[in-house]
Amino acid sequence: MSSIFEYKGKKVYPIIYPERYGQMTNINCYLYESQNRLTLIDAGIDSVEYETFFYKKLAEYGFDLTDIDQIILTHHHTDHIGMVNKIIETKKMPVFAHPSAIERLALTEQYQHTKIQFFEELYTYYGCEDLMKTRIEKMYKTLYNDEGLRIQTFVQPIQAQDFIGDLLVLETPGHSLDSISLYDQQTGWLFTGDLIIEKGTTNALIDFDANKSLLPTVWQQRKSIEQCLNLHVSTVFAGHEAIFDNFEEVAQANLAKMDYKVQRIVKQVEQGNDTILKIANAIYGQLMYQIPTLIFSEVIGYVKYAEKLERIDNVKKNKQVIFRVLI
Repeated sequence: MSSIFEYKGKKVYPIIYPERYGQMTNINCYLYESQNRLTLIDAGIDSVEYETFFYKKLAEYGFDLTDIDQIILTHHHTDHIGMVNKIIETKKMPVFAHPSAIERLALTEQYQHTKIQFFEELYTYYGCEDLMKTRIEKMYKTLYNDEGLRIQTFVQPIQAQDFIGDLLVLETPGHSLDSISLYDQQTGWLFTGDLIIEKGTTNALIDFDANKSLLPTVWQQRKSIEQCLNLHVSTVFAGHEAIFDNFEEVAQANLAKMDYKVQRIVKQVEQGNDTILKIANAIYGQLMYQIPTLIFSEVIGYVKYAEKLERIDNVKKNKQVIFRVLI
């Protein structure tokens, strides 16, 4: 059984699923018990193996699905919502998420069309549309076969400074525009979703806002981490990797890594790698072809961050976006 965290009658029961997911080695969700209510924070992935593991962990802790009173989702990504539909089939309960998550969880047709158009135009603008054809094709397949991917219940919106019981809602965008963290002020427990992990950094994935404009996701992620540094954090319950108690040290390491990554972008532009394709190839080589979605998200995100810091800018030459260093 995983260790149970307890403080003055409150408890956290970790559900740590040991499976490689991208670069991560496990997928985490948590049962949080307070005020005689059992809250599930995030809900893992949708697979037979995970479902079996989830039920087993509940039983080890002395629970079953009917003991869960509510679900809070830190963001809309599929590795955080997998068990929601199965749980609400067994017992109706409130499901909470940030307002920006709602159309993404519902996979509305309008949202999907907007997403496809945004990424088609973005990849074309930056000259990487050929390498991203597979991703666009996958989006179209989801559009025409999305029923099993939707959350099949009304999702109640929550936002910054709301309280769900003893949990304070913090808006912590960056990894996704709808990312939230949950903070118990009495215990110092912080549930961060994919904002931060103990070792390495999570991806600030490129996305669009309500005006269909590219979000400054890296800048947002930095501000979100800095916001949490103002809290008195005792333990971080992250969406992946280990639970940890040295938040300030980990946060400063994450911020330093972000500084390194933006400097690396500037250096590549200085060396003549002046397009998204050239920068991606110079830094990541063959990975650009193996995991292009993550690579181009990373490179475009950090290029936009470097522009925001006024380290580089861009011009259009022969229908191609060219980057240059600002002196």
